[in-house]
Amino acid sequence: MTHPNDIERYELCNECGGLCCALYLAHDEDGAYIGEGWLEEYIELWIERLSASGALGFDADGRMVAGTAGIEPLHDPRLSHRPDAVGEAYRATLPGWIDVRKCQFCHPETGCLLPREFRATICGEWVCELWETSAAETNGASR
Repeated sequence: MTHPNDIERYELCNECGGLCCALYLAHDEDGAYIGEGWLEEYIELWIERLSASGALGFDADGRMVAGTAGIEPLHDPRLSHRPDAVGEAYRATLPGWIDVRKCQFCHPETGCLLPREFRATICGEWVCELWETSAAETNGASR
């Protein structure tokens, strides 16, 4: 399968910070929780996508574990986005470098930890406006 973003653009993505991987934006600019009524369903959608790709598995207790890709998720958004004491306690156990706003497979320094064949389909099909602009500039320069 060929995707529009089969070519890595590390410099562009590093400069941007991987905003396309910021799936779980549960708080507004002032830190107020805004996930009520939509976030739980959205998290389940991404769990389905990542499970279908083979990236995500579950143990007998329902905890997220590495799927067939063999990569452990960095956080469980079902817990990291709970707006209560349970969520707060879970977030306190995570290393400070984990950004729970981002996909559970997004590392802040290296980007997506998953090999392309284990990423959700949309991750290979969707590209941001910056990517498209960069690609157009690259293609224009090579003519």
